[in-house]
Amino acid sequence: MYSLRVFNLLKLSFLTSRLPLWGVFFILFSFFAQNTFAEGSKDLYPAGAQGNRAFLYANIDGTNSTLSYPFKTRGTHYVYVKAGEKIAVSSSAIGVNNGQIILTAPNGNIISYNGSDGLGYIPNRTAELQGPEVGYSPIVISVSTALAGVWKVEFLAPVGNGSSSDVTAPNIFANANWTQSTAANANFIAAWDVSVKNTANTGWLNGRVYTNVLNLGINNNFTSSQRGFYVNNYILTEDGRAYRVQTNGNNGWAFTFFSNNNGFAVNGVPTYKSLNSSSAAALSALHDPRTLDDALNKTHKIFYNKPNADLPETETAFITAANQTTWLKKNAVLPIITDLKFIGIEGTESKLSYKGAKITFTSSSSGSYQITIPLVNGADRIINGSAVPGYNEIFWDVKDGNGNFVQPGPISPLVQTFLRSAEVHFPYLDMEINPQGIIIELIENNTNYDVNPLNNNPSEYSDKVYWDDINISNAGNAGRYSSDPVTNLSGISSNSNGHKFGRYNDNANDHFGDQRSMDTWTYIESGKTTQLVNIEIREADLKIESINPDLTKYFSDQMITYTVKVKNDGPSATNGAKFTFSIPTGLTINSVISANQTTGVVINNPITGVQNYNAILDLPNQATIDFIIVTTFTGTYNQVFDNAKASILRPADLSDPDATGNNAAGPVDADEECLNGALSGVGLCNNIKYNTINGQDVCIGSNIATITYPLSPDGTQFETLALPTALSLQDVAGNRTISGSLSAAGIHTFYIKTLNTNRTQTNAIIRANTLADATANGPLSICEDATDNPVVNFIGTGGSGAYEFSYSINNASVQTVSTVSGLATASVAISLNNTGAFIYKLTSVKDLSTGCSQAKNISVTVNIQPKPIKAHIQLNN
Repeated sequence: MYSLRVFNLLKLSFLTSRLPLWGVFFILFSFFAQNTFAEGSKDLYPAGAQGNRAFLYANIDGTNSTLSYPFKTRGTHYVYVKAGEKIAVSSSAIGVNNGQIILTAPNGNIISYNGSDGLGYIPNRTAELQGPEVGYSPIVISVSTALAGVWKVEFLAPVGNGSSSDVTAPNIFANANWTQSTAANANFIAAWDVSVKNTANTGWLNGRVYTNVLNLGINNNFTSSQRGFYVNNYILTEDGRAYRVQTNGNNGWAFTFFSNNNGFAVNGVPTYKSLNSSSAAALSALHDPRTLDDALNKTHKIFYNKPNADLPETETAFITAANQTTWLKKNAVLPIITDLKFIGIEGTESKLSYKGAKITFTSSSSGSYQITIPLVNGADRIINGSAVPGYNEIFWDVKDGNGNFVQPGPISPLVQTFLRSAEVHFPYLDMEINPQGIIIELIENNTNYDVNPLNNNPSEYSDKVYWDDINISNAGNAGRYSSDPVTNLSGISSNSNGHKFGRYNDNANDHFGDQRSMDTWTYIESGKTTQLVNIEIREADLKIESINPDLTKYFSDQMITYTVKVKNDGPSATNGAKFTFSIPTGLTINSVISANQTTGVVINNPITGVQNYNAILDLPNQATIDFIIVTTFTGTYNQVFDNAKASILRPADLSDPDATGNNAAGPVDADEECLNGALSGVGLCNNIKYNTINGQDVCIGSNIATITYPLSPDGTQFETLALPTALSLQDVAGNRTISGSLSAAGIHTFYIKTLNTNRTQTNAIIRANTLADATANGPLSICEDATDNPVVNFIGTGGSGAYEFSYSINNASVQTVSTVSGLATASVAISLNNTGAFIYKLTSVKDLSTGCSQAKNISVTVNIQPKPIKAHIQLNN
């Protein structure tokens, strides 16, 4: 059809004007250039194109030229096609060695072409400009309803899937005839085309083809601007806005070009910095533009022409797998931030600890935000990040701009926020020089995609760009042709300085961007808003100062009275601190009262249990309070009441310097808080104290039960109150032991603790009881028929009122006899059944109230006389 029209036009020209032959060719060339359509290299290099041609690098080997091409593809492009339309694809490399074209439908169906039928081959510059079905016969695919969507198109260079170090493109002007390399190791494609024909089969549709990353090679001729890279592209952003980009004569030899929303980001947050390398390590945090977008990372789409007005918001696509979804043209929304709140990391609104805070806000659209927190005492804190539409939550470490914690106390900063939408970054990887700067212009917010410099609305037209090359080697060195200024964060017209660096010269020292990652960016900025925020940064050193047991009634009433001293050492007031006191098994809480309570202290919700007391305390700065807990016990006095425990736990969103754990649920346990979030170990903090009572009731001269005290981990030396005479101490392997026997009667008390700390303490109370003594008496001689009930008496002395005596009779088995309580004497009846000498021997005496006894050797010998023989009366004269 086109050939017939051209022929008739030429015939008419010959008949009427007798045009010379060169004129005929000019008409022919002009007709083709203006009335044929394709999307690809023809759009980069239209008739009259300026500068040198950059060739499409199409190789995916993982070894060669990775500094220049960290995101290699097989010349990958994408095309949106509706049902009933046709895709036409061609390249200058198809059929050349391993050159191919591979198309993948949205559902994953793959169609490969190797050019064996002659279709899809672009033979030369003239054919490239003429376009499909005029200059060459493309490969044509009719798209059914089932296959409509975004297709993936891959152009394989002559090297195919092989490995090659070929990175030097021919030195060819963009408007000149070119030659496709036929070498088997060739990585470059001279010309490529993806076109879409309408459903009526009457015309080609522009603005349907895009790519996510362009890997290009241009000859390393840096001598003049005439050898630079001059192309126009249209960048469509994920939030629906578009920019026109003019490369304006830069030169990168082998270089990568793409566009995203956050540049060289870390975890999706823009760094707003160029990088001093283009190595894989330097780019490790960069979102791979070949992969799907995620919530924070968006790769913008590079179009050869103005995006078509019929692009839908989203469409089924093959990006990395079948039936994925990608965005195309969304309706742009004015960026704005609302509902700004500061919430402590543990959930308390407007109350912050040094664990950090959540800053929450609502964003009208995706984009990057900036939040500025002005601080009177410290440098203003500026937080940048990426926002998603709707609810956003970010972390603030409660530090100022210099990295110092903001001082505790209430503050009311006038917080400034703004949101950048349609943010575009243009990371040039290994772009040696950009002497004239790229030109980036915002397009009006409609599907005409007009660039209108006369529009004064900055949300409709702007050519401002930004950069920061401070980390690049030789930054600021004019002799090395650094960018100037090195840092541009206020914005400069790209028509006057679009991030210029390097110069036209073959001297590598003049190539400021060589093996660097240069970022140029721009955005639409929402109006800056300010909001007064009332917040309080809270820090308080809560402490249990001591646990002091009163043992004066230990032996009389079996009672221990604990006094626990609590303090808030500030600087912040603390409302809602949890106080807990627990006692060991064997003790029972009888009563709890408070004392020495300073002004402002409030006790809330006190609960007294059998072995626990809990209360919620409001403690102003420097407030103190004592709790007096009376406990009792039953049974023997020889008991160890181990580790009575007092603790004070901070409320949520308040920092305690030595007791702030990292439990996401907030402060729930004093022990965990004292570990400062560590999973194991000994938490050394002043929020917990322990006290052990070691009670013993012993006899003078008997060994006490050994008392053992381990050194507390927060100290290095033991401290012991003066020991009673005859007790001694030993230190072995971090333990102090007390042993020995007491020689002086009475109640003895002392404590053992770790020097300079009351974290753990053992209080010993030992009663040393005197030993009972005794005497014995009885009749020395009695008659066998005595009727006065003779006895041997054992008389105790020095005891507590009741005695037990052990004795034997004539060294037979030992027997015992006890006194009645309150009496000192016990009597043993003398048996009158036999006559002779009977020795009653007292072997020991025991004080029944203390159990103390001592051996005796007192004997009473009783002679039992027989009755006289019956009298015989004899009368003698």
